Amino acid sequence: MFILRVAAINCAVFEWIQHEKVGRECGLNNAQLYIARDEATPLPPAPGTLTELQTSALMFADASTRNVKVGDQITNALKKDLEVLARQQNAENIEEGTEDLFAEAALVVAVYNMVSRFLVAADVAGLSDDPVPWPIERKEHFVSLPNSHIIHAITITTSADAPWIVFANSLLTNLHMWAFVIPHLISDSPNIVTGKPRKPFNVLIHSQRGHGKSTLPEFPTVTTIPALASDIAHLLSKLNIPTPVHAIVGVSQGGAASLAFARSYPGLTRSTVACDTSPKTAPGNKEAWAGRIGVVYGGVSAEEIVREGVKDGEIGKGADYAVKVGMNKLANVTVPRWFPLPSKCAAKDSERGERHKWVAEMIENTPVSGFVAGAEALSDYDLYQQDEKSRTLFASPIERVLLLAGSLDGGGNIGKGLQRLREEWNIVRCKNTNVKPVEYAEIPFSGHLPMIDEAEHFAEVLLSFLDSF
Repeated sequence: MFILRVAAINCAVFEWIQHEKVGRECGLNNAQLYIARDEATPLPPAPGTLTELQTSALMFADASTRNVKVGDQITNALKKDLEVLARQQNAENIEEGTEDLFAEAALVVAVYNMVSRFLVAADVAGLSDDPVPWPIERKEHFVSLPNSHIIHAITITTSADAPWIVFANSLLTNLHMWAFVIPHLISDSPNIVTGKPRKPFNVLIHSQRGHGKSTLPEFPTVTTIPALASDIAHLLSKLNIPTPVHAIVGVSQGGAASLAFARSYPGLTRSTVACDTSPKTAPGNKEAWAGRIGVVYGGVSAEEIVREGVKDGEIGKGADYAVKVGMNKLANVTVPRWFPLPSKCAAKDSERGERHKWVAEMIENTPVSGFVAGAEALSDYDLYQQDEKSRTLFASPIERVLLLAGSLDGGGNIGKGLQRLREEWNIVRCKNTNVKPVEYAEIPFSGHLPMIDEAEHFAEVLLSFLDSF
């Protein structure tokens, strides 16, 4: 774990290739290797995949490689876990044994940082310009869609026979927001904490149009929630993903898109999982979204945004202000709303503060035009209405539906809204006694993005649902 993390951070391809084999011989599985390779996602990872010692080792190697000096909290956590190992080796001299193991660990990290730098500088095996390989097949795609826009997607394939799960991100994030959940989905080993067996899935993540590296369609095409569902259908076709997929999973804007997908493309998926969302724009939300757009452009009133629109960015303090200042201001008001107390991501210095900062950076780096397009889509949609093929949401023949909410989202109101949706949907759906009713689940102590602040609990609920059919 020490050596692999060093190799991932330093882009030492030769070092990774040689030691991935050793890691597997020592018992590391695909999910554990994936976490070691994924140096872009904040630590610690969600519990359930790594042991406590593997987690503390990973964090020590990461901090030592990036910062040289390692903080007391990370050092003490590693020593605490090494003490257990020292006790097993020599119960009569635990303190000395622990210090010896720690010294060995620090030396391994230091030496392999030196080795990796030599390997890269000397271009050993001619691999210095190559990316560090992933432990399973992981491919990046830039897919051209019919409305002249491009969707950035990543496929993670555990096996040719594994079912596919498709994820759709929220407004103001991108495909990376699912990073804490992916190891749980690709693992074929029992959960470290619960001991529950797991079967691996194939995964498709994508950044919705206007987010991350995905672009918006050319004018005059507008972004709507049904259009986001259509993008997913096109992605499945373009990437030759076998259908029906096992599930479409979305949150917030992506959750609305997953409901729209269930309405309009029920033959392409067996199930949908809609998280922290609504089937229609709630009363007053049009003005609320306009107000958030106004924040980005420097205090423009919601009334003016509703009345005049964005005018190609020539409103308020202008497009340059929106990019350099406005998106940061939006992040400062959005992240605390998404992760209210007592969420572990509630503040930068909270238990999972690195995730708080990570989400804030995603918001700040979202293209302004993508945010505006998504906000306008969320300002005016109603999935209770029929689609262009006269389908209604409640009439969808989709096999399974899970509605899911963080218990803290909107002070609990988002969950209450989804429970009402479940009840209304089941009045229609359960007239057919052969179908499964719509289900609802809640993630305690989580906010708008439970797959981030309570990723391990989110993964447990999601996998329980996915494994049930």
